[in-house]
Order: sequence, then C-alpha cells, then structure tokens
Amino acid sequence: MKIGLLTLSFRLEGVDSIKERRSIVKRLLAEVHRLGAAFAACEVRGDGSLRSLKIRVAHLSDDPRYTEAVLTRLERRFERGRDYRLADTEREIL
Repeated sequence: MKIGLLTLSFRLEGVDSIKERRSIVKRLLAEVHRLGAAFAACEVRGDGSLRSLKIRVAHLSDDPRYTEAVLTRLERRFERGRDYRLADTEREIL
C-alpha cells in the first residue's frame, strides 16, 4: 500500500473571527471526507493567524501513480474558493 500526503496551505479572505474560520475548515474537511474511505484529512498547526490555514490530506492506494493523480485533482479543486485561496502545497508519497 502507498500513502499519498498532500499539505494545502490557504490564505483566508475576509475572515475576522474564529467562528468564520472554523466554518471554512469544516467545509473543506467535509469536502475531502465526501470523496470516500481512501481519504483522511485534518487541520494541522499553522502560524496561529485567523487568515491562514493548513490542511493535510492522506490518500491510501495500491498504485502510487493513481494516488499522485488523485492528489493533483484534489489540489486543483481547492485552488480557489469564495473565501479562500490556495497559497502553497506540499506532496509526498510514502
């Protein structure tokens, strides 16, 4: 089995409260979890700012090429939302 890890760093736009930030986090994590049982996602420690966010996604598969393709599609899906933009990504296949 291969594990693909994708770390997504976001800049949150127009977020002025923890409540607004948590709403975005919940929505992004729910979107990943809807993709199926081969995915897991969680928020990881960032710089502590209300307007920055890091999410790490794991994907489990027998085929590393498939994992790479799935993570690429996921990255494209999250490039820009109505209240966030993707600032940086890191990818690793274990």
